[in-house]
Amino acid sequence: MIVPILVSLLISLGSEAACLSDSLKLDKVDLTSTEMKSMEDTIGRFESTMLPKIPSDHEIVIRLEALSPRVNAEIVKENGSVSIVVWGGMLSHPKMSPTTLNLLLCHELGHYLGGPPLKSRTGWSSTEGQSDYYSTSSCLKDLGIDEAQFINSAIALTAIYAEATQQLPPHLEECDQTVATRMNYGYPAIQCRLDTLIAGWNERPRPKCWFIE
Repeated sequence: MIVPILVSLLISLGSEAACLSDSLKLDKVDLTSTEMKSMEDTIGRFESTMLPKIPSDHEIVIRLEALSPRVNAEIVKENGSVSIVVWGGMLSHPKMSPTTLNLLLCHELGHYLGGPPLKSRTGWSSTEGQSDYYSTSSCLKDLGIDEAQFINSAIALTAIYAEATQQLPPHLEECDQTVATRMNYGYPAIQCRLDTLIAGWNERPRPKCWFIE
């Protein structure tokens, strides 16, 4: 299976799932050649570790839309191929790092490999909460990330989410006390998303702030 990294200005059409429902845009996208090389190296290691888990009848492409100011990422499934797209605003965000990029990629892959609950009965994409849970319960550990790296990346990525959605940033010493009355098939609150990442890492049940047994 050939899995190229593409830096392009094109955006695929088709069924998609994004990490944020409405992303902000950076005023300036400024990635140095060294930073771009670091991101590409991170993706190369991610591919070599995780993409053999993809069903053999599907092709995966990870694309960096390096010139786009959007702070977002998504996975797109169309005609037997799956693309993970990360935009330049996310790549060049001050809180982005190679480990945080790994967590972001794990989340997007979680839409494809995370399993139920799915966003719809006839769909293919795991819910946002389930994708978060998969990203740390399985994917990030497969990449050899240690606990300190996990904590730093979880705080950083959810802080980016908070900024993009104009919510307060989450905190490790807090916990979302919400008890959902029905399954959340959309985007949980930011603190709930951090709680879910931590629950996945520690192999605890999915938080009740979004998940219903």
